[in-house]
Amino acid sequence: MASVNPLDVAAARGTIGLQLLIEEVDKLVSLPDIYYRLEELIVDPNSTNDSIAGLLRSDPDLCARMLRMANSAFYSFPTRIESIERAVSTIGLRQIRELVLVTAVIQAFEGIPSAKVNMASFWEHSVAVAIMSCEIGQSAGIPGAQHYYIPGLLHDLGRLVMYLKLPGLMIELLEKRDASGIAMDRLEDEILSYSHADIGGCLLEFWKLPQSIWEPVAMHHNPAGSGEFMLTACAIHIADAWVNANYNGSSGGRFDLEIDAEALELVGVEMEAVENAARVATEQTQAVVRQFMGH
Repeated sequence: MASVNPLDVAAARGTIGLQLLIEEVDKLVSLPDIYYRLEELIVDPNSTNDSIAGLLRSDPDLCARMLRMANSAFYSFPTRIESIERAVSTIGLRQIRELVLVTAVIQAFEGIPSAKVNMASFWEHSVAVAIMSCEIGQSAGIPGAQHYYIPGLLHDLGRLVMYLKLPGLMIELLEKRDASGIAMDRLEDEILSYSHADIGGCLLEFWKLPQSIWEPVAMHHNPAGSGEFMLTACAIHIADAWVNANYNGSSGGRFDLEIDAEALELVGVEMEAVENAARVATEQTQAVVRQFMGH
C-alpha cells in the first residue's frame, strides 16, 4: 500500500502555510555553501580573480556544468571559455554569480523522479521564457534587460517545489486543468490560497537571493501589481504566456492566461516585437537545454 504524504493531505485541506512549505523544502534542497562563499568574495574588496577561481575549482562538477553553460548559445561569448580562470577574467563577476546560481538550482532539483515531471520539458519551457524575456526587454530599450534571464529561467521554480513536496496535489491539479481548461495558478490559489509563483518567489527570498530575482518570479502572473521590478515581471509574463501557447516545452501551465495587454503597454512593446523575441528563443532554446541537461 502506497504511503500517504502528510503534506499532500494538508495541502488538499488548504492547511499548509507557505512559510511551512518553504521550510520543508529547504530541508531537502538548498543552495550550496559555495554560492554564499562566492557572494562574500564578490563583495570583499581584497578578493582577487584567483581567489574566486580557486573557490570555484573546489567543486569540479560545478565547474564542468558552468563551463558548459558559459559556452551555450545564450551567452554567445566571442571565443570559447575553456577554463574557470578564463571565465572569471573575461565574462564578469555578475555573470559568474548567475552561472553558479543556475547550476546550483539545476543540481538541487535534478533528483525529482521522472515519473513526476519531465525535467527536459520543464527546462525547455523555462529556457524559452528566459531568452524571450531578455529579447523583449532589449527590444523595448530597457537598461539591464539581459539580466531578465535568471528570473525568467526560475519563474516556475515553485512548480518543482510542488512536484517534489506535493506530488499528489500536482496530479490532482493537472487533472483538473485538463478537464476544465482553468489556469494552473488559479487552481493552485483556490486550494492553497497561494500559487507556484508565490512559492518560487518565497523560496528564492528565503535563500537570500536579490529582490531583482525573487520579486519578478513571485509576480509573473500579476506583473502590474509588482513593485520596483515591474518591467521584469511584465517581460516574463509576456514570454511565459506566449511560450505556454506556442511552444512544446511545458512546466504544467498549458492553459495559462493570454498575454496581458497592460503588461505589453508597461514594457512598451507591440506583438511584432514579441514574435521576433519568440523566433530568437526558438533558434536558441534546444541548444541551451542540451547544455543544461549535460548532453
